[in-house]
Amino acid sequence: MKLIVNADDFGLTDGVTLGILHAMEHGIVTSTTMMVNTPGAQAAADIARRESGLAVGLHINISLGSPLTACESLTENGKFQKPSVIGTDERYKEEDLYLEMRAQYSRFLALTGRRPTHVDSHLYVHQIFPKVSRALRRLAEEEALPVRDMETRCFPRVYFEGNFKVRPGETGAELKQKCLALLARAASQPAAELMVHPAFLDDWLLHNSSYNVQRTAEHAVLTDPEVRGLLPQLAIRLATYRDVE
Repeated sequence: MKLIVNADDFGLTDGVTLGILHAMEHGIVTSTTMMVNTPGAQAAADIARRESGLAVGLHINISLGSPLTACESLTENGKFQKPSVIGTDERYKEEDLYLEMRAQYSRFLALTGRRPTHVDSHLYVHQIFPKVSRALRRLAEEEALPVRDMETRCFPRVYFEGNFKVRPGETGAELKQKCLALLARAASQPAAELMVHPAFLDDWLLHNSSYNVQRTAEHAVLTDPEVRGLLPQLAIRLATYRDVE
């Protein structure tokens, strides 16, 4: 089977970006999705330009920081809010969503000089909010791009595994066993995506994200030789969204 191991948040901070890159070079991470409206976006884009073989998708962000467009229905005092804060997408206007996504797609092209391999969203907004899902489908079908956990006119839905997260009180050994179990479960699918969040800890991440030290624990598991060694036993072939037909 084909396994895409996608690291979210490329470009969030330099520590996140460098941690993801290291996990791609020394671990099982095969793909990443980049944020374009965050302080670390330019540094991430420089890496994407330099490393042309790196599989980099677009991480649509309407949950953190500032928009690229005048999209009042998506913001409060000019800033995005987390989906857990707003609870529903009732306030969103679909045209605002589409235009902001289109702007982020255009920014990705300008920053990296190439098309994204696929599209997903920060904090799963397209997977939990119907209006966001419809707007992202519109963009993806116009640009013929795969979307996480979604069937479109151009691409099938790839089985999505989003449970590789560090839970409160969970040890590194427990996280490793969870990873091995998730890999075994994914192996029953013809193709699957495992969502991950590896990073090197930096000051911004430590003081502005509730999921910070946990990312270093993910990084340790994703670069563990034992985890990579399990893949042939499960007949898993590491892949990217470039391999999705």
